[in-house]
Amino acid sequence: MRSSLTARLSLGLLCLCLFAWGEADGQSTSDEPVSQEGVFESLEQALRAPEKVTRLVLQREDPGVRHLPARLGTLVNLRALEISCLENLEDLPEEIGRLRKLEELIIDNGNGCRMNVSLPSSTGRLENLKVLRLYGALDPREDALGEPARRAASKRLPATLANLRRLEELDLGRNGIRSVPAQVASLRNLKRLGLDYNAIREVPPFVGELKNLEELSLRANGGVRLPQSLSKIKGLRVALGNNALKLRDQQTLRRRFPNLVFSFDNEFDDDAANEEPAKPRTRARRRRNR
Repeated sequence: MRSSLTARLSLGLLCLCLFAWGEADGQSTSDEPVSQEGVFESLEQALRAPEKVTRLVLQREDPGVRHLPARLGTLVNLRALEISCLENLEDLPEEIGRLRKLEELIIDNGNGCRMNVSLPSSTGRLENLKVLRLYGALDPREDALGEPARRAASKRLPATLANLRRLEELDLGRNGIRSVPAQVASLRNLKRLGLDYNAIREVPPFVGELKNLEELSLRANGGVRLPQSLSKIKGLRVALGNNALKLRDQQTLRRRFPNLVFSFDNEFDDDAANEEPAKPRTRARRRRNR
């Protein structure tokens, strides 16, 4: 009896020690998520210890905020800034140009939010920026269910964007743009260019001069003409789904650009795509009675 009681006491002490060790080691025993070191989801908290912030995710901020504070420029060790669904945000502060370690600037609204943000000219000073994702960030229009569109125009990209020589990914999807921005011609290290869900009808020849380009996404633009210069980039993956391209059109593109890898996969049903046009019926000739 005594040995059994002693064993149970020993087991209880062991569990208590393990619990205390877990608490001392910084491991929470609750179901609440543990924040990773350097990752903040509150601008207020980030500004209390600016030197510790390496990644800032602004999704839970006040959706009515119109301007981010100039103190954003004090986050000198910031490597990634993510913003989404701040639908009243009008611009980013000029001080963002001080974030010289920034590698990712992401404003990705998916299909659930819309934003209309101006980027300052100081964006061109982000010398280490590799990813600039602006999906649905520049266009204020409604995007579903036939709701009335706002009258505000899509925001333009600053001319200084051309200075981002280390940029590897640029996503301008769902921004209502009608042409590929001229600044793209200077982005010689670009590997991925996303232009989905816009109104682009023609890709300019300078895109074919981006020798490091690996992926060009042009889904849902209503039909896009490609320049012959793209044939210079061997193995370039080109996504053209949801452009109402019939099988005959797809085959023509593959013959014209044998060095490219095309994808015509549709993200939603489209009766006009991937189908051959119906052949007209020929009437049977009647025999003449002799």
